[in-house]
Amino acid sequence: MQLSEGGGGSEWVLARGLCAYTLLDGAAVPAAKRRAYAEMAIRRWSPFSDPGWHVEWVGQRAMVWAWSQDRVLASRDEEAPLAPPLRIVPESLLRGQAQPEGAELISLDEGVEGRIWRDHALVASAWWPQAPDAGEWSRLLRGAGMKPAPVPPAVASERLNDRPWSRTESRNWGEVASRHRSILAATGLALAAALVAVPLAGSLRLLAATSAVEGEIASQDESLQQILAARESAERDQAAIEALLALRPPAGQLQLLSTVIEAVPGSNWQMLEWRMPDPDTLELDLRMPRPDPRALVEAFEQTGQFRDVGVELSRSADEIGVRAGIVRRTPADATDADQ
Repeated sequence: MQLSEGGGGSEWVLARGLCAYTLLDGAAVPAAKRRAYAEMAIRRWSPFSDPGWHVEWVGQRAMVWAWSQDRVLASRDEEAPLAPPLRIVPESLLRGQAQPEGAELISLDEGVEGRIWRDHALVASAWWPQAPDAGEWSRLLRGAGMKPAPVPPAVASERLNDRPWSRTESRNWGEVASRHRSILAATGLALAAALVAVPLAGSLRLLAATSAVEGEIASQDESLQQILAARESAERDQAAIEALLALRPPAGQLQLLSTVIEAVPGSNWQMLEWRMPDPDTLELDLRMPRPDPRALVEAFEQTGQFRDVGVELSRSADEIGVRAGIVRRTPADATDADQ
């Protein structure tokens, strides 16, 4: 759907059903190189041969919506083709609000979107033409490393916002005044003294009040600098820890092989090729009689070890390719699985 156009260009709001979604971790990438890293990662991950995309950064993580540019432009039904828009914004960014944690279902112009939140970032998203059943909802939860739920939540209706929910609003004057209330009060008293006092006495009192205020400001500035220095040190330590943890593969290859063998339906199949282009992605080429893409996707997602599973039929009728993201498990997830 189109939001507006004019001035030699246009801005479109793109239906969620035309998009694929993923979350990229850029913690180990220098800030100056994250844009190039995101572009390279999107081209490798995107299921489209002609990808267009929209990226929103939340700290060191990138929320990515991708689509087929040819399909988006071909979906226009005017007699003469229109020029590509200056900007495409996924409808997901204009519905609802970012959440600190949890899972929800949001009603869109077309269909329903399931969202999984963690630390104000959209860690997983799925689209259905209508509200999902318990099995579909549980597969999304498992893909995000969460326990399945017997019943999906109610679908929430949200209006189309004027700006994306990813943009944080600046601190208002009320917060500033509350934080520095003592300094502002002292300054107000000094100004009042200057207005009502006789010239000489008022000048003396004003000098004394100004000196007191400057001393208080200097004292609070010193405390504030200490707090900021401690926070910056903690953030650097956290970034270093997350960068080291990101180097660990999400699972060993023997474990993945065992999971794949249990997941592939039937026994009359053969593995032609095993590839891991990066530590978080597994690609397989399989040979089996009458391969069923939907059954393979469901089987891989039900293991809880894989997410964003996709399949591609080969020119040969008995060959099929599987591409899946590997779910990273925290120590808490591993403990739950053992129980």
